[in-house]
Amino acid sequence: MAKSFELSRRTLLAGSAATLAWTAITKGALAQTNGGEIFYAQSSNPPSLDGMVTSSQASRNINMNIYEMLYAFSEEIKPIPVLAESLDISDDGLTYVFKLRQGVKFHNGKEMTSADVKASLERYMKVGATENLLDPVASVEATGDYEVTLTMKQATPTFLEAFCSPRAPAVIIPAEEADAEPGKTKFTGTGPYKFSEYVPDSHVKLVRFDDYAADMRGSDGSDGFGGKKVAYLDTLTFRIVPEQGAQDAALQAGEVHILDRVGVAAGRRMAKDDPNIEAYENMPWAFTVFILNMNDGPTKNPKFREAVQVALNMEAIMAIATEGLYNLDHGWQYPGTTYDAGDIGKEWYNLHDIPRAKELLKEAGYNGEEFVLLTDSNISEHNKAAVVEAENLKEAGINVRINQVDWPTALKIRMEDTGWHGWTLQMGIEPYLGPVGLVATLTGKRPHFVANDPELEALYNELITGKTVEERVATFAKIQARLYEFKGIIKIGDAGIMQAARSNVKGYKPFRFPRLYNVWLES
Repeated sequence: MAKSFELSRRTLLAGSAATLAWTAITKGALAQTNGGEIFYAQSSNPPSLDGMVTSSQASRNINMNIYEMLYAFSEEIKPIPVLAESLDISDDGLTYVFKLRQGVKFHNGKEMTSADVKASLERYMKVGATENLLDPVASVEATGDYEVTLTMKQATPTFLEAFCSPRAPAVIIPAEEADAEPGKTKFTGTGPYKFSEYVPDSHVKLVRFDDYAADMRGSDGSDGFGGKKVAYLDTLTFRIVPEQGAQDAALQAGEVHILDRVGVAAGRRMAKDDPNIEAYENMPWAFTVFILNMNDGPTKNPKFREAVQVALNMEAIMAIATEGLYNLDHGWQYPGTTYDAGDIGKEWYNLHDIPRAKELLKEAGYNGEEFVLLTDSNISEHNKAAVVEAENLKEAGINVRINQVDWPTALKIRMEDTGWHGWTLQMGIEPYLGPVGLVATLTGKRPHFVANDPELEALYNELITGKTVEERVATFAKIQARLYEFKGIIKIGDAGIMQAARSNVKGYKPFRFPRLYNVWLES
């Protein structure tokens, strides 16, 4: 018998904090009327509002209020239907039949059908930023007006989990936009808010979509990236405010309502001193990592990469980069989760052994070649980490030059095969997704460290084809060991983030992106 993912919505556990919070929200919401505008401040321009083509959080913050997917993750990181009505998976795992919800409209007024889904998924295969997301799929067919069938190249037990990834989501757009070049669509989705205007370095404006077809299968409101979504507000304006001090001042003055992130000390201080401000700690939020370009310059040499690993002082980097909101952890999955690989690789973590690093540089034949450390000016954790990393590497005798640019420029530079050697990054969404989502960014056509590691490629295929959780756990342990062997990416630690909001913002629940539906402004 085929496995069936039915219509019923997974709800949060009765009595949980999240459920209690939502109960309070809905009671208040009954007395609310639509209207008002929320200003949300973030530090950088979205690289694109074409939902498929970017993995940037600055884009995801906005895009996930515009677009929706067939399936997405619940609050508990389990697949749930969003635009799909149900899913049947054949016993051999080779066909996935998605029944679609009927009556769902795009922002252009057209009803969504299987033709739109087919065109969207085929476009993703060409331009999607998570390039191997749909690699297991051999074909996409419209097998009815409201039915789409995916035929797989081979049984891939982890496919649905990977398919739910919001990193660069497989969003559904109108078929007539599917031939557009990356970034050249009309930004048309099915979500509760629709695109209005984008003025770079100023703002992105969304407006309520009055014909939004809310998912009525659950009565408890938003559930992860799905659930029931209500657009109470007339307008959402995402303001681009690069300077953190300017963001803080705007929040305190009531000129913006929510800050995407705020300094830990500043957020705690504002919430303590001002009853009109609330602070939210999100921990853990991201892996802090240092990516090495295995295709160019000294970092092509494994011994040089080993020297970098040995030289770094993870505790100092994390303390300064996060203002103290961090955990020291060597693991490539969060502690206590299903795929936590224990002590594997721990002997390489947080060594800061400068004499040993110098010896490794000699073995590598390093002759003082320039090491270009790429970072950005918009995400403070990135540039603060870069400063400490540069100090550690200089102490070992590496000729470091920091190249600090804005975030969109950093994303473009790191896509070049040459011209940079190290890149600071907060990997937020990938570890949240679990091992498949994480390793997918380190394999395929464009791994973060540019050149592929053949052994890691083979292990990724073993991971996604593992038939049982136990098999996949054993494979991930080998993956963690391999990451510490070739050192194309170095784990620094687990970071949290601080967010802040005006206290008249009601219904706001921090998550992997700002869910600004089910949110209203108190008079």
